[in-house]
Amino acid sequence: MKPIKIHNQILDESQSDYLILAGPTAVGKTDTVVSLSDEHDIEIISGDSRQIYKFMNIGTATPESELLERLPHHLLNELTPDIVWNAADFYQRARQIIKEVLGRGKLAVVVGGAGMYLDALRFGLFEEQHKDPAIRQKYQDKVDAGEAESLWNQLMELDPEYAGTFHFNNFKKLMRAFEIYESSGMIPSEAFSNSTDPFEKQGTLVVLDRDRKLLYERINHRVMMMLENGLIQECQTLLDRGYKPDLYPMRTIGYKEVYAFLNGEIDESKMIDSIQQNTRNFAKRQLTWFRNHSFDYWIDLGS
Repeated sequence: MKPIKIHNQILDESQSDYLILAGPTAVGKTDTVVSLSDEHDIEIISGDSRQIYKFMNIGTATPESELLERLPHHLLNELTPDIVWNAADFYQRARQIIKEVLGRGKLAVVVGGAGMYLDALRFGLFEEQHKDPAIRQKYQDKVDAGEAESLWNQLMELDPEYAGTFHFNNFKKLMRAFEIYESSGMIPSEAFSNSTDPFEKQGTLVVLDRDRKLLYERINHRVMMMLENGLIQECQTLLDRGYKPDLYPMRTIGYKEVYAFLNGEIDESKMIDSIQQNTRNFAKRQLTWFRNHSFDYWIDLGS
């Protein structure tokens, strides 16, 4: 990979094959991509866990059509919301796309904030360790008793990064998550970092950051822009298309609060406050994830 300048830092990683731009929501990943495209011939692979879905462009901050026409993007708007997309799906598809982009002589840039997806891309996912039939049966009994959604909600509190990658009706993954947690003492996302399937292509992981106060201001502004651009109508259109609010991708921040508003459970002011607060909390969790996992560069984008 040729030397790359991001903000005020030069990345000279001659042994790397591709670039990963990570960081919390609203930090400025898209603006950084635009700057890179002025100097390099790049193709983008979305590392976001929701942008893969059709009909959800506003709430997932999918890049606007002007940028999509200018730069090739992958893993955007491919699936309907009733299909579950997870980290295993992502790392298999993303690895293949990266190889294809490199084969075209371009720089592959993976962009996203889903830490577990990015770890899966680089290191794979393990499945064989920490198995305990007794624990598995314990949770099989709970699932059989109709407690799957309650268990998934518990997992969301323990490990939101992992729980957010599948729907609660994926009983196999749900039971496996608690089997790992009880037998190893590690949350699944931590355990999965011990992979045995590393990617043969070497990536350089750059985490983008900003002053926390400024980041939160950007988040609050983004939420207001999403609403101004039609987030509520986007949510209603999903309902009109027959997609229920309990589907895996629609239980995410920005959608679940709007559905609560549409159902009359909260007023508009509470809806806005909730989306902003939940997004700020999510950004904080993203930063914690990246600090606790390996990265190559941590770049403060400043003001």
